[in-house]
Amino acid sequence: MPEDTPRQHIPITRLFLLTVVTAALAFVLQTVLAVTDAPAGGVVSLVVVPLVAGIVVLAGARPYPLAGRARLALMVAGSLFVLGLLLS
Repeated sequence: MPEDTPRQHIPITRLFLLTVVTAALAFVLQTVLAVTDAPAGGVVSLVVVPLVAGIVVLAGARPYPLAGRARLALMVAGSLFVLGLLLS
C-alpha cells in the first residue's frame, strides 16, 4: 500500500498578503493610467492589470507546483480581464 504524500499548501496569511499585493498593484496601475490620461488607457488596463496580477500570483504561490501556479495565474488573469470588460 503506497504511503500518502503530504499535500503542499499555502498558509492563509500568505494568500492574504498575495491578495493585498495584487490588489495594490492593480490599484496603482489604474491610478497611473487615470492620472496620465493615456490615450489607450482602457486597452492597456484590460491587458496590463490582468497580466501583472497573473505574474504576482505565479511568483507568490511558490509552494505549489508550476502547473498549479500557472493554472491559478491564468484563472486570476482571465477573471480580471472579464471583469474589466464588464466594467468598461
